[in-house]
Formats: sequence, structure tokens, C-alpha cells
Amino acid sequence: MGVYKINVDGATLEIGRKSSIGVIIRDFKGEAATGLCRLLPGNFFVLETETLAVEAGILLAKDLGLQQIINESNSLLAIQSISAKEVSGETGHIIQGILSNLDCFSSWQIRHVKKDFNKVVHELALYAKCKEMSQVWEECSPTIVRHLIHHDCL
Repeated sequence: MGVYKINVDGATLEIGRKSSIGVIIRDFKGEAATGLCRLLPGNFFVLETETLAVEAGILLAKDLGLQQIINESNSLLAIQSISAKEVSGETGHIIQGILSNLDCFSSWQIRHVKKDFNKVVHELALYAKCKEMSQVWEECSPTIVRHLIHHDCL
């Protein structure tokens, strides 16, 4: 109890179109506490997009005042870069911000998950890209992924 799981994903599929991210935060029962989909201001490389998704999840959890988090992403390279505290290179400034914000939590973990376990946030990222919009949901699950969340809880 008291531990929240944050799943994040980024979408960078088409040259010339903006990248996007999806975030969902669930409580210990697996029920959605909040989520977001966000269209980013430009087209970013995959690693940047995935790292920005991790950052967005952590910032959303911080805004909610959560204390214990597990952040999951299907980007192994982003997770390895954050775990290794690689603050140089193209994502160094993002990772530095992530590490700084993680100090606000009493406990945290960052883990890699297979893409099959990240379908909800992948759909949210694609939704932001297709609709060219950003949206935040609080205390409910987004309608567009409710069936996937229900399936995960089973």
C-alpha cells in the first residue's frame, strides 16, 4: 500500500510530425489514479522522447504528492542511462532533472518492462499524436484506454 506504479512511453514514428508521450499512474490495486497524453513541441529522437516520458511521469507523481513510486518504461536504453546517472550527452540535462526530482520521494525504483506490459501508455502517446493534443486525467482512467486497464487488472 502507498506505492504507485508509473508507466510511461513515447511515440516518435513519422519524420516531420511531433513526438508524443503517454503516462499512467496506478495505485496498488492497479486502478488508474491519473494519466496524461502530451504532444511534444517537436520531433525528437527516440531516446529523448522516452526520457522525456520518464520525466513527465515523475513530475506528475511529484505534483500529486506521492511518496513511493515505481517508474516503468519499455525503453531499456533510457532506463540504463538514468540508472547509470549519465548526465552528459543528448539526454544528460533531462536525466539530471529526473535525478534531482527523484530526491523528493521517500522510495523509488525505475524498471524496464517489455512492450507488451506498456500498451496503455503506448495508446495514450499515439492518441496525443493522432489528435495533436495534450490532456490530463485525474482520479479516473482515460476512456480511450479503459478497456486495456481493465484487462491489465485481470
